[in-house]
Amino acid sequence: MLKDLERNSVNSSEIWERVHEKLNIALGSQTVSNWFKNPDHKVDNSQFSLFLNSRFAVKWINEQYLDLIQDVCSREFGISASVELSPESSLNAATDPKNQESENTNGFNAAQSGINLDMKEYSLPLDPNMTFETFVVGKENEMAYESAYRVVSSDSRSFNPLFIYGKVGLGKTHLMHSMGWSVIKQGNKKVCYISAEQFMVKFINALKRRDMMAFKDDFRSVDMLMIDDFQFLAGKESTQEEFFHTFVYLISQSKQLVISADKPPSELSGIEERLRSRLGSGLVVNVYPATYELRLSILKEKTESKKVDPKVLEFIAEHVTSNVRELSGALNRVFAYFEMFNRPITIEVAKSVLNDFTAKKKITKEDILKKVCVHYSIHESDIMSSSRKKVIVKARQFAMFLCRDMTDSSLPEIGRLFGGKDHTTALYSIRQVEKLSKQDASVMCEIEDIRNSLK
Repeated sequence: MLKDLERNSVNSSEIWERVHEKLNIALGSQTVSNWFKNPDHKVDNSQFSLFLNSRFAVKWINEQYLDLIQDVCSREFGISASVELSPESSLNAATDPKNQESENTNGFNAAQSGINLDMKEYSLPLDPNMTFETFVVGKENEMAYESAYRVVSSDSRSFNPLFIYGKVGLGKTHLMHSMGWSVIKQGNKKVCYISAEQFMVKFINALKRRDMMAFKDDFRSVDMLMIDDFQFLAGKESTQEEFFHTFVYLISQSKQLVISADKPPSELSGIEERLRSRLGSGLVVNVYPATYELRLSILKEKTESKKVDPKVLEFIAEHVTSNVRELSGALNRVFAYFEMFNRPITIEVAKSVLNDFTAKKKITKEDILKKVCVHYSIHESDIMSSSRKKVIVKARQFAMFLCRDMTDSSLPEIGRLFGGKDHTTALYSIRQVEKLSKQDASVMCEIEDIRNSLK
């Protein structure tokens, strides 16, 4: 492979130029500018090495972006890749006072990445692309957006803690990053954004080092503490104990806490009762699955500066329904195809590139019945009975609506499935759901949630 490189006169600058171009497409120019500031690079023995001057930046890029860099080098040049600490930085780190004062003069701008220098070992960087300005608002996430914006726009702590819950990829992390940026821009504010898993790891490491006072000081000195994916602390009793005391201290000092999870506090199994009670004592808001309209709006916002056939965006919005993160991934895949093969992005190309999203198994009435019963934690015999319990009536009506919407079943067929009901009962149920979904956004979002789980 190295001979091929020599024969084609490909040097490290050309490789870096191509890697840089792909990173810009995948991550955005601002993110690339933050993390990769004039890096050194070389090619040696079929290995492309990228050198940065910050240990923290090297660690983060190896964890988050190395696969992408490796893919470009392997696919286009047939070589491997590595991201390493610059030898000069390694040599001078302990002796150069400038390095001890600040890392942001050496290729990693901590302020731009949303990290306070004295919290850099704990807080994750904030994505510059995740701000309130880039968050697309719809009925499904309006409450969460307004709550997050109000928290950072006011000195009051009436929404403390703010607890945001919802399934993966719906925008919880985006809102937390947005809040972090807003607080940092206010100046002289210390923000810590960290996942629950990393909080636990830092806690365990502090115990091993017998350095708990430093751990407590770090997390209790912040102006805003944001913990992502809190559900991963389930069953971790010692970590929960420490977080509880951190929580109580920060609240007592009028410092803001923001927590995200996949369920509301009351449904977090494996979390002790007193902690669940505290988590629910502020404001609890839900982020619902995105409807077709919101998915399309998000795609339009992401492609505002590009010329894309509206039919392509409509196709992606219709077929990529599970979450917003997957929606962005599908869009990036289409753009990557365009970059690699330099072909126009047509509806035919989109269908070909995203064939794994469209090759779905046929959904049956029985599939819908089972999924609705699981969603509402009821038995199939309940939904097919004549029970008038509120939850069973709701489940029955939703299931009938989805059977009509997602299958070719006739009204009599739907009625027969649900305990021999006649077609007028099925029609009434369907119309009730249609009426409610127009009046109440949460009904529409709940339907969409079940629909996405089926797809």
